[in-house]
Amino acid sequence: MLFRVKSNAIFLLKFLRGCKYSLEKAKKKMDLTLTLRSALPEFFSGWDPMSPENQEALSLGGTLPLPGYDHQGRRVVLIRPAAYDPAKTKIEIVQRASFMVFEIMGSEEEQMFITGMLLLFDLSNFGMNHFTAMPLSTAKKLMPCWEDANPIRPKSMNYIHTPSIFNLLTNFMNTIMKDKMKQRMRVHGEDMESLYKEIAKDVLPKDYGGENSSIAELTADWKKKCEDNRDFLIAQSKMKSDESKRPGRPKTSDELFGIEGSFRKLNVD
Repeated sequence: MLFRVKSNAIFLLKFLRGCKYSLEKAKKKMDLTLTLRSALPEFFSGWDPMSPENQEALSLGGTLPLPGYDHQGRRVVLIRPAAYDPAKTKIEIVQRASFMVFEIMGSEEEQMFITGMLLLFDLSNFGMNHFTAMPLSTAKKLMPCWEDANPIRPKSMNYIHTPSIFNLLTNFMNTIMKDKMKQRMRVHGEDMESLYKEIAKDVLPKDYGGENSSIAELTADWKKKCEDNRDFLIAQSKMKSDESKRPGRPKTSDELFGIEGSFRKLNVD
């Protein structure tokens, strides 16, 4: 595989760390990452945090990495799927903001790529309008971005304040989620004591009975962090595969999400 990457070493290093310094695994995962970024402009283009739609999405605080680490040295990321109103904001914009936050966190982190991370999903106020806002076609596009291309996978996914339609949601996710990820699901519902056994109070926001910053404070902090890293985010959004230079057939969106192919050569602007 041939790479021509015009970028800083941080981008490369996070893949090496996430792949335990296996060069072949890192190259394949990086190839997939940048190919998906080319195929999915709805998520990976327009990464200017100062644009009105991104400002709105970042103000919602849908994805919030928490300061500090858990008792095993893992980073915890709070995900709030119902932080937005589907009637006002497109799911693509919400997901774009989430990818931007993860990009900055990944560029700053060293420990996370060694010890791993945990995801905490707060499903408060999640209703049928949120469920239907994520069509199957969109979910199928997002899954490889998080499961296959991401240099680090969550060690566990914790769900709290689960709504009445949670079974419907999990049945939907089970159709597209890999078995390994299914086994990492932890459903706490309204049992916060159960959550505290998985994630200690000193890591959790005050809103969940914890000792960390509040959701409002974290939202403001991460919005500002994205704004402060504007040039970085715009530059990262331009790192995509040039499919016109791939030997054989270019990888199209239809092929990526319908036919499993091999990734061989990558050119990054």
